[in-house]
Amino acid sequence: MTSSNNRQTVRVMEAFRIVFYTPIYVAVAGGFWESEGLDVTFSTCAPPYPHAFAALNEGAVDIAQSGIMRSIIASDWGAESVPAHIAKINARDGFFVLSREPQQNLSQEGFDWESLRGSTVIPVGFTAMPWASFQFALRKHGIDPAKLRLIPGLGLLQARDAFLAGEGDFIHLPQPVAEELMAKGQAHLAVALGPENGHIAYSSFAATNGFLNAKPEVAHSFVRGFAKGLEWIASNDAAAITGQVAEFFSGVIPELVLKSVERYKDHGTWPSDPRLEEPEYQGLQNILIGAGLAQQPQPYSKVVRPEFAKAAVA
Repeated sequence: MTSSNNRQTVRVMEAFRIVFYTPIYVAVAGGFWESEGLDVTFSTCAPPYPHAFAALNEGAVDIAQSGIMRSIIASDWGAESVPAHIAKINARDGFFVLSREPQQNLSQEGFDWESLRGSTVIPVGFTAMPWASFQFALRKHGIDPAKLRLIPGLGLLQARDAFLAGEGDFIHLPQPVAEELMAKGQAHLAVALGPENGHIAYSSFAATNGFLNAKPEVAHSFVRGFAKGLEWIASNDAAAITGQVAEFFSGVIPELVLKSVERYKDHGTWPSDPRLEEPEYQGLQNILIGAGLAQQPQPYSKVVRPEFAKAAVA
């Protein structure tokens, strides 16, 4: 699709609105895609689509923000071709485990994982990937996820409200909701899963191979613009980043957005360039297999098209 001024129009959809996806908002608000000759129509996934990947597969969008999980699982189920991931958005898990009771030592090293054993936990249920990553961390510390008492199937705000109503010993949340509960003293940081699980290809941009093959120049422009946004994030402080994305969180107290951005930036959550390398891919695949979401490793070459990101940083 081409707009009247010969600029390429690209339809982009995010899964949902959280601070974790700040690189997308910077790319939009900072004009980085526009600088590459693109007119981006940006939307958040909403019915009738259960997730952005569904909208992509049905041709409603050109590029979708999605966990690479969905392509790996589809391939594991036997799909001959799956949407290809072309640019990394997040380099780490962006979820936090919060406790009802204060931790004696809030440092990452000081958390007593044994306090989770047999506890009641509310895992956010809007997608399978965050819980899979949480399970990976639990097993690494000798905690069997099957032995936890779970309150499953809750969306983000439902989970928050259940915890505030007194349910659960621990809750599993992204920003800015996690920051909000901590700021009000309603929950306390137990574990930041980003530093805990290390570098993994958590979330990225995906497009169908049909789109990428038909419009490679558009894909290259898209990833180049996004790479500029990532570079801008890497070279700016949390206050500047918060100012850039504030319009996307008009209903959130600005100080909470700032604290969320600070925490993510301190943890190295956002990459400095969009390359989605094979070791990170394999790290995430190991998490999926460990959680039973995939049975066999799937080829990197089937799920990732690295040429666009490599060209963007060349």
